[in-house]
Amino acid sequence: MAVQNEKKKSKLLWIIIFLLLLLIGVGSGIYYQMTKDNNLGRLTRDELALGGMLPGKTDQEIADILNAKVAEGMVDIGIAAGPVFEYGGKKGRIAIENIAANRYSFQADIILDDTGEVVYQSGVIDPGYYIEYIKLNKTLQAGDYQATAHFTTYSLDETEDKISEISVKIVLHVMDGLFYR
Repeated sequence: MAVQNEKKKSKLLWIIIFLLLLLIGVGSGIYYQMTKDNNLGRLTRDELALGGMLPGKTDQEIADILNAKVAEGMVDIGIAAGPVFEYGGKKGRIAIENIAANRYSFQADIILDDTGEVVYQSGVIDPGYYIEYIKLNKTLQAGDYQATAHFTTYSLDETEDKISEISVKIVLHVMDGLFYR
C-alpha cells in the first residue's frame, strides 16, 4: 500500500510539474504576443548608427546642408512699408502677406511707436493667404505715425506652438480725406 501511495504521489508530482511547464510556456507566448503587438508602429533605433555627419563630405556639401536647415526656419513677411489710410484710419491698404512657400502661420500687430498702443491686430494668417485692407481700431488725425509691425509665427501642426517673433518698422500715413471709393 505504501508503494502504491508513493507511485501516486510521484505521478501527481510529474503531472504538477508538467502543468507548471505548460503554464510557463503559455504565459511566455502570451507575453511575447503582447509585447510584439505593443511594438507595432514603433520605430527602433539602429544600434550601428553613429551620431554626427558622415565623414568625407566636401566643404560645399556641408555648406549646402547647413543652408538648407537655415532656409527651413526662415519666414518671408510681406507688409506695406508706408500704408496709406483714409481720414481717421478708417480704411487703409496694409498688404500683409504670408507667402505660400512659408512653413509657418503668423499673426500681426501694428503698434504706435510713441504710445505703444496696438492699433490693429490680425488673426492667424496661414501660408498662401493675405490681408489687403484693414481698419485701425483707433481714430488717428491726419499725419504720419511711426509704428512697428510685430509678427508672431506659429507652427502649422495641431500644437500651433509659438516659433518666433519679428518686428518691422513702418510709417502709417493718415490722409485728411477719403481716397477709396
